[in-house]
Amino acid sequence: MDFAPGSPSAGAPLQPVSPNPQRDRDTPSLFSSLRRTTVDADDARDSTVHEKINQFNSLAMQSKQLERKTADAALKRAMLGREEAEADMRRYRDEARQLRKQVEDGKERERRVGERLETVMVSRPALVFSD
Repeated sequence: MDFAPGSPSAGAPLQPVSPNPQRDRDTPSLFSSLRRTTVDADDARDSTVHEKINQFNSLAMQSKQLERKTADAALKRAMLGREEAEADMRRYRDEARQLRKQVEDGKERERRVGERLETVMVSRPALVFSD
């Protein structure tokens, strides 16, 4: 199968044939202006798509930064809470230690008073029971 020069080959797209090929070279054709318009529209659409992608990425970064700030704030609150709890625990331990000492001191006083009373009762039995 031989094709004549200028005729479409098998499987190639058809091209419009102009009666005046010189004029086609000198003036832009309808298809070339449509092609430029389509390319411009594609570029504008690609630009819009890239802008949307950039906006989405920016929002994602802002969201991550906000989450990080929120987590940092929660961590600081937890650390402060722990420090306060530890301070309260130390205060309660000190208070319990003081109360135990007071109880021991009271028991010691009670024991000494009991010993004195016993000594007095043993040394002066007649005074305790006399009327």
